[in-house]
Amino acid sequence: MIKLNIHDSVHTLCTAHPDLIPLLQSMGFHDIAKPGMLNTVGRFMTLDKGARMKNIPLEKIRETLREHGFNLQ
Repeated sequence: MIKLNIHDSVHTLCTAHPDLIPLLQSMGFHDIAKPGMLNTVGRFMTLDKGARMKNIPLEKIRETLREHGFNLQ
């Protein structure tokens, strides 16, 4: 299981694990696929902040990531 820190930026997480991008997009983070968004907003946005902004339950994110081999801590 790959450990992910909830306080790391989305940019850091997706750079280290590119397979996260389609996963996050399917959970409601649609802007992540827009050109430039990962390199701009993604540098300061965390999964926790993004979940609150998009009204996505953090437990849903944890569960989905767990199903795909990631452990969100």
